[in-house]
Amino acid sequence: MNRSAFLAVIPAGHAMPEWLPRVAEALHRRHGLVGLVEAPGMKVFGNAGAAHLLTGGKDGIVWGHLFDRRTGLKVKPEELDKTSGLRLQDLLDGFWGGYVALLNSGDTVDIARDPSGAMACYHAAIEGTHLVTSRPDLLFELGLLRPQIDWSIVAQSLIYSDIRPARTALRGISELLPGVKLRISDGRAESRCAWSPWDYAAKMEASNAAEAAARLHAAATETLSSWGSCFQRPLIEISGGLDSAIVAAGIRPAVQEARCVTFGPWEGDPDERPWARAINNHLGFPLDELALALDDVDVMRSDAAHLPRPCTRFFSQALDRPLQELARNMNADAFFGGGGGDSVFFHLQSALPVIDRVRQEGFGLGAFRTAADIAQIAQTDSWTVLATALRRWLRRASAYPTPMSNSFVAAHVSEGLPWPADNPWLEAPLSIAPGRKRQVWAVMTIQNHLEGYGREAVAPFISPLMSQPMLETCFSFPTWLWCEGGRNRALARDAFRAALPRMVIERRTKGSFNRLVTTLLERNRARIREMLHEGALARERILDLAAVDACLDGTFPEHDALSQFMVLVDHEAWAASWEEYSGAQPA
Repeated sequence: MNRSAFLAVIPAGHAMPEWLPRVAEALHRRHGLVGLVEAPGMKVFGNAGAAHLLTGGKDGIVWGHLFDRRTGLKVKPEELDKTSGLRLQDLLDGFWGGYVALLNSGDTVDIARDPSGAMACYHAAIEGTHLVTSRPDLLFELGLLRPQIDWSIVAQSLIYSDIRPARTALRGISELLPGVKLRISDGRAESRCAWSPWDYAAKMEASNAAEAAARLHAAATETLSSWGSCFQRPLIEISGGLDSAIVAAGIRPAVQEARCVTFGPWEGDPDERPWARAINNHLGFPLDELALALDDVDVMRSDAAHLPRPCTRFFSQALDRPLQELARNMNADAFFGGGGGDSVFFHLQSALPVIDRVRQEGFGLGAFRTAADIAQIAQTDSWTVLATALRRWLRRASAYPTPMSNSFVAAHVSEGLPWPADNPWLEAPLSIAPGRKRQVWAVMTIQNHLEGYGREAVAPFISPLMSQPMLETCFSFPTWLWCEGGRNRALARDAFRAALPRMVIERRTKGSFNRLVTTLLERNRARIREMLHEGALARERILDLAAVDACLDGTFPEHDALSQFMVLVDHEAWAASWEEYSGAQPA
């Protein structure tokens, strides 16, 4: 995610708050931020060297990268400067990118975050003045707010795993979620969904796989080339899997000084390097193979300590520290990865596409073919898939996904706990096919995995597969085409068959860090026991300490239970960092 710093100040009237000169001076002295927009009703401070565009009249700003839909080219400052009366719908219809737009029409300020969520955006209201920023930690640093943890949001993040509400886990800070618009008028702020995935999920375009793959290739190559043109020396993280390989292939024509990087495995985890080397040899990028730095991992440190919600994984420190060193040595200006690819390309082992196809075409040969495709992916038989689909068909349609569970959270925590609020992508129209719902919800949950990495202190972390053109294209394809031929992500494989080595296109396995995580937990067993027993989660009665002890006294679990335990450690480290920060600040 791009966290290049900006802060917008929008008062209830045109009179700016008395504390603004002090804040402006501190922003410049500590962070080099300067005034970029000084219009009646809004002032915007930011790093003048960061990507941004001023609107006509210099009374609005698009913070981040913006591309023209017609040409795929990055919009130049002088092009947007000619635009007067720019509206949000103009941006959504004619452009795309990774941006937050702040459009000032005098009495009203509209703030919008593009659907990819590539640029961070948070909102707070202080004594009638509205503040919008990519760096909410600045509000605490400047003394405008004091951090207080909202434990109900922390509980939601454990029970409703990865579903983000607009409210964050720090009181007074809300997030402008992807595709959402915030209108500030007469001192009041109201949000609404400006771009909805459900508008595209209702479609079932492309009559066959060949047509869909061609459309996907066109959308992906233009999107990736556009992103590649923004940077001179990006570092492309390739795992050896399909998604990151597609990112590398799409960026290749647009950038000359890029490097690829992969990691050797921890003992017991799959070795991704043969596939990474094949990708690199095919594309011609230099490749760095790094070793995991387990000694750099501190389970009590959170790389999301500056963020208003816990959303990081401690094991990523083992990758992150070597990546930072390499990036600094090569003077990298961005990190690229395949984040979100599994969700966008519908890598789900489910019988739901059978239901989608029956709803669209009726029960016939097509449904049997899709059942056979899914059976091949799941390594079962068609009758089992059809029986599963029938049971799912007979269930009452739901507008919400099935929440994740966490076996280490106390049972009483979920009692009466509401669903995460104000996320417009969460509630699905009942008319949407169940497979399509699952795809949209999978994309929605990716946001928690696109930020909170230490490497963001060096350069922005870009996940181009989450870009608006990719979402709009992939949501419009029939879900059963993604599993055609018994292959997961089939359309993506076909779209890039000519651009990548066969061993990568045909690869069915995926890497994991399970043994790495288990090793780190085993090394830190005593410290984790102490931090969970004596920490904030236990004090707030969120943990089932008996279940925690059973895990710590025995063998660490695998798969879902391992992730559930790991997230406890991550949440505790995040909470401890903010409680320590709050205690260090003067009252």
